Amino acid sequence: MARKHTKVSRRMLFTWLMLCGFILLLAPQNLTGKIQLGFVRVFRWPLSIGGDFALTANTQQTLEDAVPRREYDKLQNHRDNLEELVRVQREKIEKLYGLYNTYPWQGADLMVADVITASISELTVKYGKGTGLVKGLYVLGDNSIIGTISDFSSGTAHVKLFTDPTSKMPVRIGKSVERMMQGNGDSSAKIPLLPKVHKVKVGDKVFASNKKMVGDEVFASNNQVRFLDTSMIVGTVAQVKTSRKDPLLLDVTVRPACDIEKLENVAIIIINPPK
Repeated sequence: MARKHTKVSRRMLFTWLMLCGFILLLAPQNLTGKIQLGFVRVFRWPLSIGGDFALTANTQQTLEDAVPRREYDKLQNHRDNLEELVRVQREKIEKLYGLYNTYPWQGADLMVADVITASISELTVKYGKGTGLVKGLYVLGDNSIIGTISDFSSGTAHVKLFTDPTSKMPVRIGKSVERMMQGNGDSSAKIPLLPKVHKVKVGDKVFASNKKMVGDEVFASNNQVRFLDTSMIVGTVAQVKTSRKDPLLLDVTVRPACDIEKLENVAIIIINPPK
């Protein structure tokens, strides 16, 4: 005997679905919650597979986009140096009737040296063949100034970090605030007694100045021998607080622009090397 097929119209199906929807909408919350849990139990396996795929894709994308912190800081310092160079050169172009003056590293060499020992205030480095070393030359680490040559002998040199309490370095905060910076002896340096009118804030860039210092004042170099042809990044302002000596003045704390403890090699800037 042939089975009789029941044919349901689309309108009737739509009506039943709407009716079921209204019933679920008006049903108690505990009942709908049980229905949801039942749906999750039935379709747990396909849902878990889809979640795993999404998690794996996101994890792979995160790992691919991640950059080691030290490499990021190194590139950031390089960018800051380039921005500073562009700014300085733009000022020179305006002053010199639109003519490009000189490349900032003209008459300078970089001598690479390996770090032998490191402390909070000093590095001992080993360099190969090279001449032109003198005390006071600036030293680069990860494209940022970390200190100066304090002493050297055949093949080795000592780098006094700018965080050393006996270190003094002419610096510039931002575009125009020229001051003397002194080490704190605790992986930082300070710029004391800065007038509040300068509006220095945390995160401002601090550059080693290419100007000479007399006492605690910074002056234009004129014809004096300079150890830098252009300013270079030293660090960033980490703290700004009112000075205990005068409420109208600020004490500024500066942190290095690189992780000095992790440096494996440095570069000594040799000005006017012998030919």
